[in-house]
Amino acid sequence: MLSGLRTVYRRPVVVRSGLLILKATATTLTIPVEHSFGDKTIENNEQTESNRLSKTMTKFWEKVGVNHSKEKGHYEIQLDGKTLKTPMGHPLSVPSNQKQLAYLLAHEWANLPDLKVKTHQLPLTSLAARTVDLKHSAADAANGSEEAAAKIGTPDDIRYNLLRYLDTDTCLIMAANDEYSGKLRKKQDDLYLPLKKEFEDFFTEYAKSHSDELLVPEGGVTLEHLDCETDGLRGNQQSLATQAIVLHWLKSLPLAHLVALERAVLTSKSFLAGASLLRSSCCDPTLLKELYQFNKNSPEDYFHRTVREIVEMANLETIFQTEEWGEVEDTHDVDAEDWLRNLTAATLITK
Repeated sequence: MLSGLRTVYRRPVVVRSGLLILKATATTLTIPVEHSFGDKTIENNEQTESNRLSKTMTKFWEKVGVNHSKEKGHYEIQLDGKTLKTPMGHPLSVPSNQKQLAYLLAHEWANLPDLKVKTHQLPLTSLAARTVDLKHSAADAANGSEEAAAKIGTPDDIRYNLLRYLDTDTCLIMAANDEYSGKLRKKQDDLYLPLKKEFEDFFTEYAKSHSDELLVPEGGVTLEHLDCETDGLRGNQQSLATQAIVLHWLKSLPLAHLVALERAVLTSKSFLAGASLLRSSCCDPTLLKELYQFNKNSPEDYFHRTVREIVEMANLETIFQTEEWGEVEDTHDVDAEDWLRNLTAATLITK
């Protein structure tokens, strides 16, 4: 496999200490060969409200409030006058420019039922708390402490794990022509091919704007896809040049946006679906221009997909299955609500 990569990219590819090293530019880019998957947040014995709720499953507070600290430059969410703590024991806070999010978090806690509280009823809190904990984890790791990283990971863990989903992306796997009388493949062609072209242009333009750091493939970025009609049983894999470009983009994202992308990708099992949601939900003019819509000429041309369009895009085969065989009660309907809850929360955390 490595010799094939050398032939295609005419760049030395070296395996060293568990890393694939692509010497494509003045700055060497590395991608871990092995890495654990997903959100590594775990329950622990920290005396925090989140952990107490997870263990008791009951409501133990009366009043929910929001406190703005001008000195600290953030809002803190409070229960009965005491600031909420994240699972790792840090104050649950959001920046001053996210006042709406602060009150949405308070609303989430204020409207929980009295009995049998489920932690999945706090999707915004889990995202905000993960952002706070990861910020501290990254700072601790930079100072030589690996304790927090061992429990919840680091931002780099998220980036490398998300990169792997690009190889197995639902939106880059095309069904055989005879499935569902050809209707599934036609719908995939209608939805996936324009999406594939959009992100090929997106990452090509990104690479060109960072050409002093990134290798721009001849002809631009090409996202490899798997066609079950002609490719048979084989895996799909993006080139190292493409991975390096996507990884560079991931490292440019604000931490809260990276956490939102993680939730969206883990829910949809599609990197392109998650990136579509991120590009569609951001409202910051600077970030739109620099990170999300730089391949567009004007706001009228901006790439945008609604949450429901993203659900359809990433869940297309299941949609055809339920149309053909019927819906399984308490399975497909619950899954659909879970998708909407998680993806909507991911959009709100980026506002």
